[in-house]
Order: sequence, then C-alpha cells, then structure tokens
Amino acid sequence: MTSKRFKNIGFLLNLFNLKVLALAAFLFPLIGIVNVNAGVDLFVGSINTDEVLRYNGTTGAFIEVFVSAMSGGLDGPHEMAFGPDGNLYVSSLGTDEVLRYNGTTGAFIDAFVSAGSGGLSGAQGLVFGPDGNLYVGSFGSDEVLRYNGTTGAFIDVFVSAESGGLDVPRYLVFHEIPPPPPSMVPTLSEWGLIAMASILGIAGFMVIRRRKVTA
Repeated sequence: MTSKRFKNIGFLLNLFNLKVLALAAFLFPLIGIVNVNAGVDLFVGSINTDEVLRYNGTTGAFIEVFVSAMSGGLDGPHEMAFGPDGNLYVSSLGTDEVLRYNGTTGAFIDAFVSAGSGGLSGAQGLVFGPDGNLYVGSFGSDEVLRYNGTTGAFIDVFVSAESGGLDVPRYLVFHEIPPPPPSMVPTLSEWGLIAMASILGIAGFMVIRRRKVTA
C-alpha cells in the first residue's frame, strides 16, 4: 500500500484548554495527528513531511522537530499516544507499523508493532487501553487490533471487520461508563416491608379508633 494514496488530512486533539483547540484549527491544513504530553507541550504529526513537530502548549510557539523526517521509516504519521513507559507511539500509515520513539529526545527506538502484524493494514487510530494493551485501528481491514502493551506482540482482533458497520477505524478512545442510577422501583423485599408497614399502620389506626368509640 502506498502512503501517498491513503494520506489524507486528519487529526485528533487530546484537549486541555481552548488555546490548543484554536492552534489546531490554525494548523489544520498541515497536520495529521495532534496529542498533548502531560498538558505541557503540543505534538503534531505532519503527514506530508513525515515528521512530528513540537509546540509550546501555552503559547503555541514552535519548539523543534521532535521526530525527524522518516525517522525509523515513518511514513504518514496518523495518530500518536504517549505510552505508560513515557515513550511516544506513532502509527505509520504507509508502512503498516506502530513506531516507538524516546519520549524525551524523539529518537527512534523500534518498530513496536511490526509491519502487517496481526493483519494490520494501514495503521491509523491507536490508544492504550485500561488493561495496558495497545489498540490500533486497521484502515484496510476495518478492524481494531489488540497488541501487548509491553512487547507489541499481536494478541487478537478486538473488534472484528466491519462490526456494526465499522469503516476506516481512525480515532479510538476508552471512556469509563458511569454506573446506572439506582432503581426507583422497590424490590420484592422492599415491597414486603411496605406491606407490613401498611398493615401495622391500619391496625394501629383501628385500635385508636376503637378506643375513642369505647371512651
């Protein structure tokens, strides 16, 4: 798969204030991915130059080319995430890989997910899940694949092809669903207590009324 065929402008903001949102809108024609590291700096994937650029998260001022052009074979950086180990993980659309870079220096470390592992075809969205594993959207197969968050080894197809009509899985996010509110309908035991209280109330009322009549 050629990278130029599938390169299109897409970005994901992990927002922490409105200034970042405004910066993303300004950079839209240039970027592929946006992520924020610890609410301090803004990291932008530049798809057409195969780089990751770094900006000040408060002022938007350019700091540096964090990952140099095509470092480690980077071809079409589409999404990024800082992993539990503090390193930067970048989906390389054109090479069907997830590449890992030093989270401090931007130096290439390795291909964390090797080319085509588990059927990966066009790596796009990625996210570390609550289980610590890495989930990657596969552009060409319309799947979400799961990889070991420590070794990068393929685990399984987490979301099967086109499940629910899935087409080009791009942006992935885990969100904790709050528990449902407590039911307002009484349970069987609660109904029993209500019935007992009603019976006792009626009995008490009858006793009081009888005493008044006999008085």
